[in-house]
Amino acid sequence: MRYFFPLLAACIASLAAYFLLFGFLLSRPLVVDQISQFMDSKLAYADATGHPKIFVVAGSNARFSHSCAVLETRLQRPCVNMGINADTSLDWTLDMVRPRLAPGDLVYLPLEYDIYSRSRVQLMTGMDAAYRFRHDKASLTERGAEGVMRAAFMFSLPTLVQSVGEMGLKAAGVRRRFNLDTLDRQGDETGHDDNGAIPYRHVIESAPQELPDPVHLMANPGGAQAVLAHFLDWCRAHQVVAVGGLPTVFDDKPVSDAALSQLRTLYARHGAGFIVLSNRSQYPRSAFYDTGYHLRESFQHRHSEALASALEPLLPKRHWNQ
Repeated sequence: MRYFFPLLAACIASLAAYFLLFGFLLSRPLVVDQISQFMDSKLAYADATGHPKIFVVAGSNARFSHSCAVLETRLQRPCVNMGINADTSLDWTLDMVRPRLAPGDLVYLPLEYDIYSRSRVQLMTGMDAAYRFRHDKASLTERGAEGVMRAAFMFSLPTLVQSVGEMGLKAAGVRRRFNLDTLDRQGDETGHDDNGAIPYRHVIESAPQELPDPVHLMANPGGAQAVLAHFLDWCRAHQVVAVGGLPTVFDDKPVSDAALSQLRTLYARHGAGFIVLSNRSQYPRSAFYDTGYHLRESFQHRHSEALASALEPLLPKRHWNQ
């Protein structure tokens, strides 16, 4: 019994040190904290523009492969590209978009295929959870006690090393190759052109093709699918047009009809549309920049031109304009 209280004190001290380090002192300014900078920039443009408007919601596939600047010009209404990265949980992005929607707006969701099968636990431990535990703890209460606890205990020794390294790099003036300065006002990524893609040529040549597996595509229905379904139902109830779509991937093999049928069914079940372009959003490897979800800038614009033609018939009439 004489060892119990010293052991208890040691446990309490270690927990206090853990929470002090990861909750108040350490951060990852070059990776994790960047998502807040991106989000703030995109929301600022959304708040500064009128309705009706368009939102494009996905991970980095939205940011690199879709151009709201092109959609805005072609469709004559503001467009906000909400893409950050696929490690940012879908519910956080949708929670940021929802209060900025009005009747007559349109939301296009070319979600990366792996997002659909993500579980509740994966959503609660995304990159946004790490950011929020360090900088915006109060917002985690929206995910309940489980969400708070999972965010609080998602850090590890590698996180400590990464945090110290990134904080040192930031102090030395190092910046990531894509940052706030490479976003345009609509939130699109820019500058990922043919010359910039040369160093990643071998990465693209050897990368596996991102294809939806019909067997596992709709796994974990209580996770991201439930979040998406709730959002689609909200859109339908508030006269917001929601439209699903396909992310951009290699064209080595076609996206299967079975996977497309599952996705169409999911969106239709909640009153949303679903767009499949003639090429199923698939392009040759030479069209991609550094991963299988990131088109080069010229193809980003080409893809967005084709998307604009497909979205135009779905746009509500302008009598909602404010």
